[in-house]
This record gives sequence, C-alpha cells and structure tokens, in this order.
Amino acid sequence: MKPSDQISSVINSLETSVSQLKQLKNHLSSSEIISSAELEVASAETSAEYTSAETSAEYTSAEYTSAETSAEYTSAETSGGFFLDGSPPSWPSFKYLKGEIVGNLTKTRTMAMDDKGFIHSLGYKSDMHIQTDTLEDTIERKDQGYKGFIGNVEASDGYTYFLPAYSSSIGKLKRSTGEITLEKKFSSCPQVRSGAEGANGIIYMPSYTKTLKIYTLNTKTGQIGSFTPPQPGFFGHVWGAAADPDGNVYMPPALGNKILKIDKNGTTFLLEGKPVTSGTSGFNVKYVGATYVKSVNKVVCLPRTGKKLLFINCADDSYEEIDLPEAYLKVANKNKNFHGYLAPDGWLYSAFWGDTKCFRVNPLTQEIQWKDYEYEFMDGWPTAKEGSGIMSLGTGYSTCATVKSKDVFLGLAGTSRAIKLEF
Repeated sequence: MKPSDQISSVINSLETSVSQLKQLKNHLSSSEIISSAELEVASAETSAEYTSAETSAEYTSAEYTSAETSAEYTSAETSGGFFLDGSPPSWPSFKYLKGEIVGNLTKTRTMAMDDKGFIHSLGYKSDMHIQTDTLEDTIERKDQGYKGFIGNVEASDGYTYFLPAYSSSIGKLKRSTGEITLEKKFSSCPQVRSGAEGANGIIYMPSYTKTLKIYTLNTKTGQIGSFTPPQPGFFGHVWGAAADPDGNVYMPPALGNKILKIDKNGTTFLLEGKPVTSGTSGFNVKYVGATYVKSVNKVVCLPRTGKKLLFINCADDSYEEIDLPEAYLKVANKNKNFHGYLAPDGWLYSAFWGDTKCFRVNPLTQEIQWKDYEYEFMDGWPTAKEGSGIMSLGTGYSTCATVKSKDVFLGLAGTSRAIKLEF
C-alpha cells in the first residue's frame, strides 16, 4: 500500500471510529434492544439429523482466520456496528463465485491471502490447492496439491503458516510473492487445528488431543518446540487461539471446561472462574476458533455444537457466556458454525457449516441476530443441496472466512461452489 493510501486509510478509520462512538452513545441511550429472530421452518436439508462425523474428537476441524491480522484488507475494526438511527446493519448479500470444484468431500480447512489478493487454500484429507481470485471472483484448483492442514496463522514475518493436523510439515505462504513451500518439522502428525502469534514472534499451536500439548514455532529462527500445559479438562482438546495486542494468547476449550492463557512472558495457566460449558457436554464440541476484537478488547469465541458464545475480557481475564436465541436453536442444525469471523460491519458472524443459517453478534452490545440463507444457496434450484453442489451436510457448506475490504470469502468445504458475502 502506498504511503498516501495508508494516510488516507488512517484518516478514514479515525473518522469512522468517531462516528461509531457517536452511534454507540445514541444506541446506549435508547431503549433496550430486542433481538430480532425471524420465524423459520427447518427443512430436511438443515435438520439436526445430518450431524457430522467431523464433530467427533477424531475428525472435527476448524480454522484460524486471517481477518484479524490483515491490516491492509480488513476494515472490520473501523466499521460502525450501527447506523445513525441506532438500527443494526443490513445483512450481507450472498454471491457464488465463478468456477466449480466437484468431488473430494472434505476439500480445505485453510485460507491464506497473499499481497496480490489471491487466497490460497490447502487440502485437508486430499491433495488440494484452491486459489481464489478476489478481484475476478473466481476459484480454481491448481495442479500441485497439498494435504493434511487445518487452520493458518498470518504472522508478522511476512509469511502465513498452514498448521499441521495430518501432516508432519508446516506449510508457508510468502505473502509478497504468493509462493508456497513446505518445511518438515515433526516426526509424526501433531494434530494441530489452530494457533496464534504471541510475543517475540512465537506461534503457539494447541493440539486437538486428549492430553493437550502446545507446539511452538519461533518465526525468527524456525525452531520448533512443545510442552504440556495445565489441562483444561479431562479431554484437553483445544481448537482455537487468539492473541491480544500485548502478545497474550487465549485458547477456549473444545471439549474441556477451562480457558488456557499463555501470557506475553510465556507463562501458561488456566483462567479462574466457573466451568465453561456452552450449554453442552461430552463429545459435543463447544468452541472452535477465537477472534480478538479491538473495539472491546475481548476475545470472542463462537460455538460449533454449543449453545452459547464466549467473551473473554483481556483487561482482567474475566469471562462470560451468552446464550444463543432459543428461536434460533429450535431450527438450527447441531453443527451450526465452522469458524466465526469479524465482519466489515463490526459484528462477528458464524460461518456456514451444517446449516444455511447464519448468526451474528454485536461485540459492543452482545445483541444476537440470525438469518437463513437457504434461498440464496438454492440459486434457482429446488434445494440448497442442488444449488451448492454439497454431497453431504457432514462436510459443510463452508469452512473459515477471509475478509477483504467489504467482502468476505468463505472457504470451500463439501460444496462444489464457493461463497462470497458482500457487505
């Protein structure tokens, strides 16, 4: 980005932030918000009977989005969550990208954008390299594929790292050139599904295993390490990590009931407080992914099969869980979200997984709304299944998300057509 463009961007951000504060003031002085929940009828396509094998302890997968760390492309932090009249923003419009990639039910679980605006998604359980052209709104499958990756971390060293779930190598995208390389770092597959860059250029990657292990990658030296932290529960599985500006990393539980924190000095401990449940138990995955939200200085975590949202206050390490609307839960698929993201309008959105329904939360007010995009998924076909090309709801309508300016691109999962949301 040119210096003049950077200056203009900063000016726009400041102006928008001032506008947002004025809107919030007006909003807080108004009457109590009533969450809007549209009356919906669950179809056979989106009913809970289509639960996914991928939500089990062995197969569940999630992504670390790059929306938080892409300063050039992401405008979510500086966009107002309300209009001047105090009303919430309109819902984004739905668009299918050009190009289809059929077969391979579990295609990708990663999204990494280079400096030219191409998104690179590497394979999950089959060799795959899907490239999304964010300028032309197209997708294509490249000849050279890679597999075994879930999640990625956009680091401060100019690289985005693809995390090894079923691979002994770490993938690297050099953002300035779009070049992808693999570096073998492990003797076996570490079962990593998420990560975040903490202090001193160290990426912390929790394992999705009964005994939780934290793998580390020093981006300055390339050195790999690991240690066993305090366990967040009988099942230590963690599937999400986010860092605050000070380099503290927070990891919500997937199957446990405690939140793990790695502070800027590398000290690891569990946050004090009541058990984290997300309104579910057993092998039901509570939280996947974690997103730091600057406007409230909190890490927000959205559920996979849970019924609550988790807000972690980075100022004092307190936390609370917020209920999803009962009207939404009555019609939503059990596997309601793959990995949430901070959108250009300042709200956090769920990513379509086993459902065409999407929920969103305002981090400032904690208002929750939801909408069914089934008609948009149909795209003129009799069903959403036919319109999207999905072969099984267990493989998902989408995976993670990448934010570029006022657009959100969703990762290709079990469908043959990729999705873009325009804000």
